[in-house]
Order: sequence, then structure tokens, then C-alpha cells
Amino acid sequence: MQGKQEQQLRLWQAINLEMLVPQNHILRQIDRVLDLSFLRPLVADLYHSHLGRPSYPPELILRMFLLSYLYNLSDVRVCEEVAMHAGFRWFCRLNFDDPVPDRTTLVKIRKRWGQAGVFEEVMRRVVQQCIDAGLVRGQRLGVDGTQVTANAATNSLEPIVPVQSLEEYLQRTREEDIDSEGRRSGGPQDPPGAAAQPPRRRGGDPNFRGERFSNRTHRSVTDPDARLYRKGASQEAKLRYMVHNVVDLDSGVILATGATQAASWAERTAAEAMMPQVLSLLPPQSNRKVFADAGYQAGEFLAAMLALGLQPIVPMTKLEPEPLPSWKRPPRDLDQARKRRQRLLLARARNAVRAQLSERRLRQQYRARMRVEHLFAEAKECHGLGRARYRGLQKVHWQALWTAIVQNLKRLATFVGGRRQTPRAAALSAPPVAVLLFCHLRMTALADW
Repeated sequence: MQGKQEQQLRLWQAINLEMLVPQNHILRQIDRVLDLSFLRPLVADLYHSHLGRPSYPPELILRMFLLSYLYNLSDVRVCEEVAMHAGFRWFCRLNFDDPVPDRTTLVKIRKRWGQAGVFEEVMRRVVQQCIDAGLVRGQRLGVDGTQVTANAATNSLEPIVPVQSLEEYLQRTREEDIDSEGRRSGGPQDPPGAAAQPPRRRGGDPNFRGERFSNRTHRSVTDPDARLYRKGASQEAKLRYMVHNVVDLDSGVILATGATQAASWAERTAAEAMMPQVLSLLPPQSNRKVFADAGYQAGEFLAAMLALGLQPIVPMTKLEPEPLPSWKRPPRDLDQARKRRQRLLLARARNAVRAQLSERRLRQQYRARMRVEHLFAEAKECHGLGRARYRGLQKVHWQALWTAIVQNLKRLATFVGGRRQTPRAAALSAPPVAVLLFCHLRMTALADW
């Protein structure tokens, strides 16, 4: 017999949110490892102690940020989904009749927290939690960068107008006034046949045929921080940013991340800036290796890694050791001596890397660097890092931080939820009486056998 469904919903329903969320859901796994005890004291100075209306709890706002980047939702979408999704309400600790923050609240709090450095601290706390849990080994590190398409179109580029002083502006205004008065009174006119100046293309006009664009001559009126960039001759130049990661290759945990303007040297500069921060989090360890691609074979980067006590593993164009530079005459001044010492230091750094590449074991370990590429692919396909959500370098940096936070929480939840104690580990962690009883039964079984 066919069943029949009532068209009218019941006015009052008794619902338990805890029963609606499956036990193996990703939100439950992340909630088990999510520690927000540090958040309220961290943002206490950003709120007035007794003036103003009571705000939404900071834990609620942070959980909504996590949902936004975990499921690649915009500010409007995440507010709508939290309002009608039972699992999202459970994760945010909201009942069905509790109000949900709107988009403007998220935008204002994001700006206030981001400028105060709250997001960097959340990232550091999550990385430290991964280290304390034993997930991060810190023996093999990988560095790399990826392109992120800016939230601006190419037809938003306009020529850079040179900055004028007040005197130059007043003089140009007087000349334009004199010229306009002369034209109105029958003064000197343009000679017949003179070529008219082509009208300047306006922002948003797609017709830019015959116009050459360059970062030195053009800027986007939509996102002035974005830069035209392409990584190869076969790639189209677009307005882009670059996001850089330092990854623990054994666990896939992102130890540091950041966004910069797109440039050929940005990857090496960002890696040099982030590596001391990573080493301050990791315990002291010898023979720590850094894996990178061929874009990091510059001598300055290799010398900086060696100075930090790291062993860079970078494919070199030439595997034969290069001869060290030598000079027949002593330097004439201090600046020349400094340049010579720098050239010698960079040559020695490149030769040190070439010597390590000759070992077959290190060549095999270099394949593990692909883990960094996998993390970038995951961030772009699942968490929306392929295109900038917002405009401006600072906001793209916040997007990179939240994407890395979500990826680290996923790996920490999988690691904590998937750990299984071996019989030997369980016996070692048991009380002493249980250990003695286990050993006695073991010896008795062996004697009987």
C-alpha cells in the first residue's frame, strides 16, 4: 500500500541536533580536535569592556569562518547555510531558534581581527597543536608557491597617471583655461590636418587592441595590488597573486603560508622570510632537509638555507661543481671586497647542493616534494584558492591563512581519529600491575609450550 505524506508540517517538533549529525561526519572529527580556549583572551582588547551592544560570541564567528573555507562558501552563502543546515548549526553551537550573524557582521569582524593579527595567531596555534599531537616530524620540509587569479579582469587595467605637484597642477590648469578661452574667442586653432589624439581607453572597455600592458605602465582600477604575471611563455598573462607554503612532507601539515604580489623572485623571498618562523615552532633537530623545485636554485636562497642549518635539496641545471671565483689583485675598497665575498659564498652554496644531489637516496626523497603540489591542488579544488575571494594583498593573505588552517585541521582530525594502539604500546601504557600480570601470563604460556 502506498504511503501518504501529510502536507501540513507540525507546528512544534522536538528535535535533537546531536542525533542529526552522523558520528563519522567531518564536522564531528574537526570539532573533536578544535581547541578555541585561547580565542576569547586573544580578542578581548578588540571589544569594549562595558560599552556597546553585546556582540556575537567570538567562537561562533570563528566557527563560521571555518565553515566558509571548509566548504568554499561566500559570506552570504555561509550565513544562509548556517540558518538552515542542522549540521552547521550543531558545529556553531546554535539552536534552531538562535539568530545567525549576517554578512556585514562577518565582513567587519574579519577586517578587525585580520588587522590585529588574530588569524596569524590562530594559524600558529593549530600548527602547534599538530606538533604536540606528534603529527609533525619536521625532518623533511617542502617549499613552493602557486598562482592565484586576482578578483579583477584584464580590461580593468588603465595607464598609470604620474603624480603631479600642486604647482604643476595649477600651471596645467592655467594653460587649459588659456587654451579654452583662445578657442572660444577665435584665437589660435590647430593647424588643418593635424592628427587628433586617440581617446584614452576607459576602465571596463574590452576594446584594447594594439595596446601594450606592463606592470610599469598600467594598474588595475579594481585591484591595484594585483600584478600581471605568467609562469611560462605558453601561459597567458593575467592579474595574479602568489601564495607560498612551507609544508612538513611526512604529514602534509602546512607550517607557514603567506601571499605576495606575483613576481619571478617572490617564491624565494617568501621562503626565506617564512623559514625562521617555522624553525621557531619546531624542536631543534639536525640534518633537516628543505626540498624545492628548480625555481629555487638561486645562490642567495641556497646560502640563506645553509646559514639556518638546513640542507637544501634543489635540482641544479649543471651537476658538475663550478670553479670558485678567484682574483689576481686584492680589492680596492670595502664595497668591492664585500661583493667578492658574496660571489664566493654563493658559489660554495651551489656546489654544496650539487654534492648532495649525487646521492641516490636524496634523489628518491625529492619525489616527496610532490606533496606540496597536492596540497595546492586540494586548496584550489576544494577550498577555493584558485581565485581570490577579495581584493587587495592583505585580504588574499587572510584567504591563504584560513585555507591552510582548514587543511591542517582536516589532517589533525584524521590523525587523532585514526590512531590505533598496538598491543605492545597498550601494554607499555598500562598500569604496572597489569604489565606484571601480562608478563607472567606470557612466561607461563611459553613454559607450557
